[in-house]
Amino acid sequence: MPFEQAFKLSSLLLAAAAFSGVILSHGIPAWVALLTGFALTLAVLDAAGIAVVPRSSRHAVTPARLRSLALLSAFAFFLVDLIAVSRELLTAGIHFLVVLLIIKLTSLEERRDFRQLYAISLMAILASAASTTEAWFIPVFVLYLLTAVWTLLLYHLTGAHPAGTTAATRTGAPAAPSLSISGRFFWLTNGIAVATFSLTLVIFFLLPRIGVGILQKSRGEGLKTTGFAERVDLGMIGSVKQDPQVVMRVELPDRPASVPDRLYLRGVAYDQYDGRSWSAGNIRRRNLGTFGDGTFVVRPSGGRHAQVASVSIQQDILLEALDTAVLFAVPFAEYLSGDLAGVQSDGMGALYLPFPASSRVRYSVTSRVHNVDDHERHAVVMDYPRPVAERYLSLPELSDGILKLTQHIVRDTPAPFDQILAIQQHLLHTYRYSLDLETTTSLHPLEDFLFIRKSGYCEHYATAMVVMLRSLGIPARLVTGFLATEWNQFGGYFTVRQRDAHAWVEVYFPQSGWTTFDPTPPTGASPAPSSLSALFRAGESLRLYWDRLFIRYSVRDQFAMIQGLRDSGDTVRDLTGRWIAAMDLTGNRVLTVLERLPARASENGVVTLIVMGLLGVGTVAILLRKMLRVLTSPEHHTQRQQSRITKIYKQMVQTVGQAGFAKAPTTTPLEFARLVATRWANAAETVSQLTELYSRGRFSKIQLTAEELAHAEQQLRALQRLPGKPS
Repeated sequence: MPFEQAFKLSSLLLAAAAFSGVILSHGIPAWVALLTGFALTLAVLDAAGIAVVPRSSRHAVTPARLRSLALLSAFAFFLVDLIAVSRELLTAGIHFLVVLLIIKLTSLEERRDFRQLYAISLMAILASAASTTEAWFIPVFVLYLLTAVWTLLLYHLTGAHPAGTTAATRTGAPAAPSLSISGRFFWLTNGIAVATFSLTLVIFFLLPRIGVGILQKSRGEGLKTTGFAERVDLGMIGSVKQDPQVVMRVELPDRPASVPDRLYLRGVAYDQYDGRSWSAGNIRRRNLGTFGDGTFVVRPSGGRHAQVASVSIQQDILLEALDTAVLFAVPFAEYLSGDLAGVQSDGMGALYLPFPASSRVRYSVTSRVHNVDDHERHAVVMDYPRPVAERYLSLPELSDGILKLTQHIVRDTPAPFDQILAIQQHLLHTYRYSLDLETTTSLHPLEDFLFIRKSGYCEHYATAMVVMLRSLGIPARLVTGFLATEWNQFGGYFTVRQRDAHAWVEVYFPQSGWTTFDPTPPTGASPAPSSLSALFRAGESLRLYWDRLFIRYSVRDQFAMIQGLRDSGDTVRDLTGRWIAAMDLTGNRVLTVLERLPARASENGVVTLIVMGLLGVGTVAILLRKMLRVLTSPEHHTQRQQSRITKIYKQMVQTVGQAGFAKAPTTTPLEFARLVATRWANAAETVSQLTELYSRGRFSKIQLTAEELAHAEQQLRALQRLPGKPS
């Protein structure tokens, strides 16, 4: 293909790649996208030699005055669009770029026209980058970058000749031989493009993401959710049970040995029931305080219910832009961190942003799930605090049928805990869950559910259990959130969808605090897995990595990556030293064998070559064997474990030092642990356990197990989140 023709086609491909991003980001209406595609098609046909408009009449079609008038009209349209129509700089700018592109495609004659086309294309790719955070931008950007390398090379190689003809033909001189693209030029250009792309990636990860200022897309309408407003009617949550839209993705960084089959993600709690709907009465939000590292304290560990057996759960949550400011977490959240302007909480533990987010929100939560104390499981009488009893025992006027049914269910169970389980089991096994009910609210929805339909949504079951428990004098409240059950094995996270919206019950125990109970039976209507479900989940995991590595890449991520590279470098350096030592030993043995070879063998060239070849093969085999032994040897495994526990111990010493108590070089680990215990009681147990694991893993011949190393890392994270300083 001649350079001149390749130059035109690559220029048009560059413009097409840039504006495909604008189209995919829904930056322009469909009819404008079709018009742009039509103009690009005509330009490509013309560049390929298939002229739809005869060249002799081209100037008659787009005279200079008409093009100038079109440019002035486009600028006037941009001002009107910015002030009265779109009212957003980014949206109005995209529309203006599309108009400029269409105008420019009709007048690609001089080289300056192509330079202007490149400038328009560059602004278009920047606009599409500011308009979306989706993963489809990757192939669009790669195509644009590779095409840009080709276009700029061809632009310079075609020299100073006009785009439409050559200087020779314009002056009547004999035409010079036409240059064409050879295989060598093709691969050389692609090599430059790949090198450019690699350099772009390096720069991309060296620079953390920042806001784009005036090009930032303004806050739009978030994904509509239900069940988290100030008032929740019975039947409201059931209306979204068929909606597959993704609401959030929840990772479990601690990676438990067995992934739970379900995960409750708490949203909003309600305490007031009027017979038809739930509301939160007299709730005032407070701004949460923070640690020095920006971690929000929801409720510090070591509080009133600290002595109850509990389990700590760490979550990393990527929340889509919603029409609510509610933040979701496993009950009950203790600490929350993320790049957030602020976090608020109400009196019942719900978490809120100051206002609904305009884009995805990523945050981490540490929650603690409490179990019911053994004493309270068998207690016949519970002593509830007066404020709790007054707030969570209030009921509207109930029918005799509900009261009689409640007494019938608990007739043989005097203990409150047994009564709770009896009511839960009755609702689970007596009624059925249905997605075919009408969403309209009746005058007596609870009575209709219990005695007439005997089927309903999750909020019917939760309401029935709360009302029954309150009638027995047991404080309870209704909670709405999401029940995550879809585990993505490729990305290692739960995918939470609109259809996972759920309601359940929280019951109060004087010693154990609020505890979760779910009386709703399984729906039995989970979507049947298709042959493409694995492919879809793999694609969703790629979208999560795209958001983490590209969209949300921050200075903290940059330091984490550098630390990971440093740790990997230490491991590689250690392995390299072992390989060199093994190769040196093997080389000495080879030299010894060569010195002992008979002198006559060196006189015979054929024999020498055969011997050297065999020695070479043997040397490679010995080296491979040595390398395999080094990698699989128990000593290597032990040293890796020692390096890992040593690193954890150093981070522990650094954490305690940052809190104001540094370790002297002459102080032994056990002495340091005892000193910390005398100065910082809250950290004494954690430091003692980490010191014991370090001493055993570093100086003992008994290897630490994987569970012990994982426990050490968990203890380190707990120490880093521990509030307070040494006294």
